[in-house]
Amino acid sequence: MTAVDLTDVLPELASAERAELVLDSGRTYDGHEPVRIHVKKRERRLELTDGGGAVVAAGVSPRALSFPDHIDFGDRSVNVSRKGVVFLAGWTGQSEEWLRALQELVAEGSLALYEALLDAV
Repeated sequence: MTAVDLTDVLPELASAERAELVLDSGRTYDGHEPVRIHVKKRERRLELTDGGGAVVAAGVSPRALSFPDHIDFGDRSVNVSRKGVVFLAGWTGQSEEWLRALQELVAEGSLALYEALLDAV
């Protein structure tokens, strides 16, 4: 599986006021199911999510669970919605290094949530 870097598609996103795409993180939940990063662009704002992939891969119903509002990674964290969607926001004007970090954090958060869900079941 080949990872796609968000910064590689920024020129494509820059020309659109609104856009949505799905990137392959190059990682998997279980060795087979890919961790995908969903990117929505509205004007300059970017929203990066796992699209609920951790919940789907774990095979759990989001209605039956309560999720933490965030997952910490030292001095950084990712947000988690009430439906188990891991997400972060960014802006098109941020540095490529920071946008790569956001993409990696969402993938890491999704994998961490997946593992926590497997442990809870």
